[in-house]
Amino acid sequence: MPHTMINGFSMHYQLHGPEVGEPLVLVHGYTGDLGDFFDQIDEFAKTHRVLVMDHRGHGDSEGPDDHAGYTIVRMADDVEAIAAHVGFDRYHLVGHSMGGAVVQEIALRSAPTLLSLTLFGTSSDFKAGSIPAVRMWMEARNKLALDQGMAAVAAMPQMLPDPPHMPAGRRAYEKARTLRMSPHGLAGGWNACATWDGTADRIKQVATPTLIMAGALEPAAKAAPRMHEQIAGSTLLIIPEAGHCPQFERPQIFNEALRTHLARNAG
Repeated sequence: MPHTMINGFSMHYQLHGPEVGEPLVLVHGYTGDLGDFFDQIDEFAKTHRVLVMDHRGHGDSEGPDDHAGYTIVRMADDVEAIAAHVGFDRYHLVGHSMGGAVVQEIALRSAPTLLSLTLFGTSSDFKAGSIPAVRMWMEARNKLALDQGMAAVAAMPQMLPDPPHMPAGRRAYEKARTLRMSPHGLAGGWNACATWDGTADRIKQVATPTLIMAGALEPAAKAAPRMHEQIAGSTLLIIPEAGHCPQFERPQIFNEALRTHLARNAG
């Protein structure tokens, strides 16, 4: 379980696959961890050098207590720093949900380092965070975490029913992950999403070959076509009977699309 100091905190990361494989960086979303990509690690480590990491305050990474220090731009700094740390000069970049925001920022400022870009379960803005009911619920959850700890958060009832292809045991894994997550990561990650300016006015500048995916049963299914229209030459896939996490709900479809995209844009 390697850790290294990145931008003032101890980041947990893993490398998988042959050293000669083309680099592939997988970036998880809010409240997630590198376990969101177990199915992709198993598949793509056969051919690629796969880097996965836990964001600050997530998974087994350290959680700084300065919540204002959690921003999408700083998380983009973190990802680029860990990629440089392991020696990646150019790489394929994949981002999910909040991680999709992170990798959009990287694509806009560091295009020469990217072989390809994949966005899924994400958007060019997170306006849902400005909805009063959503904001109040999230702020109440953050307060619960800071006052009573992550066990209280893990005990909260599930907001939505499971999508039809949720893997057996996945919810148990996510509960265990919540228990070890930093409460500062929960509050800080929300700050990152809520304060992100988005890329709505900039996303047309993305020049990296881009694959955009979303589960048909989630809100990002509406955002994905808008991003596809704005990013010239991008490819769009809406995955049927999938929710917010098609990478483990429907991994065969997800992996086939991603492998085709990586092969098409191999360095």
